[in-house]
Amino acid sequence: MNIQFMGIKSQEKKSGCSSCGSRRVSKYTFQREKRLVLPSGQARTFHAGEVYTMNERDGQFLLEQSYGSGKGSTMLFKEV
Repeated sequence: MNIQFMGIKSQEKKSGCSSCGSRRVSKYTFQREKRLVLPSGQARTFHAGEVYTMNERDGQFLLEQSYGSGKGSTMLFKEV
């Protein structure tokens, strides 16, 4: 099974100047890598846009990974 990591968009915690909000370029950051421990016991670092060949069990685990909640959840991985 071939899996591609899509990356993670998250809200930035820093806001710049507390009185005027200057120096804030964006409220969001894009995380380009993620380290996970797979059901097979293997720890891997995934990079955005890269395609990885996984066994069926690990691949299904990765396809279930998402962030956000409810209807607005976004998948971290897709099958290619």
